[in-house]
This record gives sequence, C-alpha cells and structure tokens, in this order.
Amino acid sequence: MVLVGSETINGEINEISDSIKSVLKKFGLTENELKVYRHLIRNGPQHANEIGKKLKIYRTETYRLLNSLQQKGMVNMIFDKPTKFVRIDYVKALDHIINTQINTLNELVRNSLLQNL
Repeated sequence: MVLVGSETINGEINEISDSIKSVLKKFGLTENELKVYRHLIRNGPQHANEIGKKLKIYRTETYRLLNSLQQKGMVNMIFDKPTKFVRIDYVKALDHIINTQINTLNELVRNSLLQNL
C-alpha cells in the first residue's frame, strides 16, 4: 500500500464507488474518462501510450480522454520525454468540477437577466 499524504491509494480507489461515479457522470465525465482516472489513481503517473495499452483504448482516443480530463481539472501533465499524465487529488478535482459548473450557471443567469432588460 502506497501512502499519499494522509490517504492511501487503496482508500482513494475505494472512494470512487458506483455512487461517486454516478455523480461524476452527472458532471459530464464519460465511462472512459472514469476508467482513465481510476487507472491513474491505481498506477500513478504514466505515458498516454501505457494507459491506452492497459485499458485497450486506441492511442488517439487516449489522448482525447486525457485532454478532456485535463480541461476538467482532473489530470495534469508532467513534462518529460515522453509526457506523462498524473491524476489530481479526487477532492480537488471534484471541487474544480463543481466550481466550473457554478460559474457556468452564474453566467447563464447573468445573460438571462441582461436579455430581460
């Protein structure tokens, strides 16, 4: 078991249960994005090629998934040769997703109010 701060990798893997997966799906994560994120939790930083091979996902799809997860604040790149990808702490990633959704909703409300003036 590898310690990560006060948490363990195994504890964090168990934390992403079916109910949490359901919540993440509601925030727009796809099944394959969840697979990639869980893979990074279990295996630590990896090259996109390694991730794709282990999960049996085409290389181009793997890069698309990693890019999407990076935009959602769940994955970061480690600039190495070749580039590696590392997951963001689950709590921080969820916080980022929620804040993004709140900002989007606030913008929709502002735009709606402006149209009614």
